[in-house]
Amino acid sequence: MNATPPQSAPAKVLVADDSDVERASARQALSDAGYEVVEAVDGQHALEVFARERPDLVLLDVVMPRLTGLETCRILKAKTQTSYLPVIMVSTRNSVNARVEGLRSGADDYLGKPYDADELRARVEALLRTRKVLRDVEGGKPSVREGAVGDATPRGDIDRNDPAFKRRLEEEFDRAERYSDPLTCLRVELDQYEAVVRDHGGEVAGELMVAMREVVGNSIRKIDLVYRSESSGYLLVLPNTHFPGALAVAERVARDIRKIRVAAIPDLRASVSVGVSFFPNKDTHSLQDMLQLVDAALDRARGEGGGFVCLYQHQGYLYRPED
Repeated sequence: MNATPPQSAPAKVLVADDSDVERASARQALSDAGYEVVEAVDGQHALEVFARERPDLVLLDVVMPRLTGLETCRILKAKTQTSYLPVIMVSTRNSVNARVEGLRSGADDYLGKPYDADELRARVEALLRTRKVLRDVEGGKPSVREGAVGDATPRGDIDRNDPAFKRRLEEEFDRAERYSDPLTCLRVELDQYEAVVRDHGGEVAGELMVAMREVVGNSIRKIDLVYRSESSGYLLVLPNTHFPGALAVAERVARDIRKIRVAAIPDLRASVSVGVSFFPNKDTHSLQDMLQLVDAALDRARGEGGGFVCLYQHQGYLYRPED
């Protein structure tokens, strides 16, 4: 018996798979049950379709070009921390290790290929039912974003050229390497700094930097580290922070800085470029690697004209955060 959608209006399911045959099979199975289906041909396309269509559930193939299903899942989960988005991973890899890897990326369920259409429909229905319960029950929505919420207050910043900077970062990197803990590095740079100094003077630029520092301080935890990176930015080091947590911090900082207003110049609109690097990562073997990659990610973000975040995770993923 075919499962039916658990709500009167048809639920929308995003199917992301680089195989035309696999997408067609999933589309048929879900359409037969009354679901509305939208499709994506790879991971990055899936993020674009998600932003446009806002599906109720996402079906992700693990192996896809540009962004893998695992990376896409992490990004989607980080972007929907305040509302439950069910994600089902599908793959020909159906070992215990593959399932664990998929679930650790944030997926809610995992199906090995080839899967039975009735089983797919049943799992989709179950997850959509859970989603409806969480949406209907007051206070049931997830609201805490890993690595993004904290009661940190602005502290005295240490310049990146200070020897204390390198010693402390070496300690954090050694600890992460020893215990296989995640470590994230962010560089946040004000896009308009030089123009503000030129057009409005150093006092206005200083006011922007003070407001920016307050935003950064309100976006991190007490265990996180903040260093003055350049005259126009900061470097953040986030221990025990995975990919979703790093994305949440980057988005929160970028969004809140866009809200900054300078009393003397009310029309001034601030924005930042953000570069992000991670450990563990196949290209990060040392602290120096991590710092070089975060610099490269920031250069890529700034090269696009400002307002972008570039996450270096196996490859540079560039996007503009939403308001």
